[in-house]
Amino acid sequence: MNFARIFPTRVAVAKASTAMLPMSAAGRDGSRSVDARQEVAVPTPPPGGQVTTGSSAAAAHEQESSASLRFSRVLLLGPRAWALWWRALVLGIDHQRILEQVEQDASFSFNFSFMIVVAGGIATIGLLLNSPAVIIGAMLISPLMGPIVGSGMAIVMLDVELGRRSFRTLVLGTVAAVAFTALIVVLSPVKELTPELLARTRPNLFDLIVAILSGAAGGYAMIRGRGGAIVGVAIATALMPPLATIGYGLVTENWPVARGALLLFVTNMVAISLSVAAVAEWYGFGRGGLRKRFARQAAISLLVLVPLSVPLFISLKAIAFESFAQLRIRSVLEAGAASLPEGQLGAVDVRFIDGKPPHVRAMILSAAPAKDLAHDLEKDLLRELGQGVDLQLTQLRTSEQASPQLLAYGLPDSARGSVAESPRSSIADRLRSTFPLPLAAFDADSDMRRITLVPESQAGIDLAAWRAMETDLARRHADWTIRLLPPLQALPPVYFEHGSNGLDGGALNRLETIVWAARRWKIDRLEVVGHASSDGGGSRRLAGVRAERVAEALRALGIEVHPLARYPLPNQLASEREVGEAAFRTVSVIVPGGIRKAVEER
Repeated sequence: MNFARIFPTRVAVAKASTAMLPMSAAGRDGSRSVDARQEVAVPTPPPGGQVTTGSSAAAAHEQESSASLRFSRVLLLGPRAWALWWRALVLGIDHQRILEQVEQDASFSFNFSFMIVVAGGIATIGLLLNSPAVIIGAMLISPLMGPIVGSGMAIVMLDVELGRRSFRTLVLGTVAAVAFTALIVVLSPVKELTPELLARTRPNLFDLIVAILSGAAGGYAMIRGRGGAIVGVAIATALMPPLATIGYGLVTENWPVARGALLLFVTNMVAISLSVAAVAEWYGFGRGGLRKRFARQAAISLLVLVPLSVPLFISLKAIAFESFAQLRIRSVLEAGAASLPEGQLGAVDVRFIDGKPPHVRAMILSAAPAKDLAHDLEKDLLRELGQGVDLQLTQLRTSEQASPQLLAYGLPDSARGSVAESPRSSIADRLRSTFPLPLAAFDADSDMRRITLVPESQAGIDLAAWRAMETDLARRHADWTIRLLPPLQALPPVYFEHGSNGLDGGALNRLETIVWAARRWKIDRLEVVGHASSDGGGSRRLAGVRAERVAEALRALGIEVHPLARYPLPNQLASEREVGEAAFRTVSVIVPGGIRKAVEER
């Protein structure tokens, strides 16, 4: 690129008023500096000033400091003073040096490919380990800002060559990063969906705003030589973690995760590019008249950002509804529990699955359970939320002797007294005495700060409820390791949609519960049996694929699995007519030889 032709150092000036004109191909007095590729003239300072090429960083800093000192006075004056201030500000910019640097950073090279592959590997490991510190390290060394800034400069300068080079670098770098991250996920023994991975799957309008502001900061830091600010921009925009999440989603065939991460990456990339273009426009990199340039920039931004904002707004609306629904659901359940004699609300688990009503699993303990309570609560939730919910309510009866303990157990943390300050033995005794259900065994190790509870079998309490109870106890006693050994019972099946072999959020949560129970029972080997309904299409193969999907997920969680497929089951058609076809779109999880035998052998 011939930068000398784009930004000539010798400028012909016919009148001193030319310094008041915006950077364009021609002044209104007819004086012009011609460039065959891009007609841009460096503005001339007022008479008596000197033209500064900006080759010296100290000179540029002095120019900026002088312009900043005049800014407060410019605000009180008219448009002419504002134009003079803007001219003085732009004179401190070394346009040629900046464009050379942008072109270098936007080029695909060995350095770029090496850094993006390394950054992708670090980001993937950080996401799988759920380590924010490692993820931040990947953000800092990622070179993706280079081609994104180059695309922004290409937009404002209408430079097709720079735009093509930046786009090529972005595509090659993105493909290389996703491929390498996918390879790490394939080789990794850990494939659990961590909170850090989930955080990259639901972009919303706030992510777009952050990307716009970060892009503006990045463009300013690049033009004004504020290298330290680039570090903050890299962390704020987080370009590399979404690419690593895309690789994870592709390998695990978790398409919602891959789609959400792709939307987040595109949002960040486009918003940063347009913000850089706007900042570059302000600092005199544009081509054409000032009004024409700003109109073009505004039109491009609207055409790109408005369609991009629609899914982000929908996502933000969904997140806001989930937050509101969580509060209202708990409030309704607490009111329902309070309506019962000595009623207390136990563990509550609310899950939101796209296209389905909220799934609510709750436990209420009272002296006299109500037969129609679940139906009444569903009506109350429908009125509060404006939509129905899938409520799974478990009611437990407590004896009169147990009710004082139950009340103590159900009190909020703030009303329990200074539990954390109590002696270790008293905490264990308190937990044992206030646990609302009969215990078959209880063990407390004060030195190791570890408590193990073995409750007696209770009808109506499934493994998910026992797991939620352990989670609640661990939250209330964060300084202790709480282990609850659930009573022996059948492992829950994993359900699939019609014709599908993918694991949704509900299926993954059920698998986590299965693994939790297996570890509590010290079972390290399971058997999964895939099934399919008769209307599935290729049902035998579908049953096998479903079993293999569940087996892969369990292996990733550290369980040895043997997958099988059974289709059709004996009398399946008759059973489907009685209980429905959906009951056969499952994978059964079985302990070889039976749970009781496996536990006794341990």
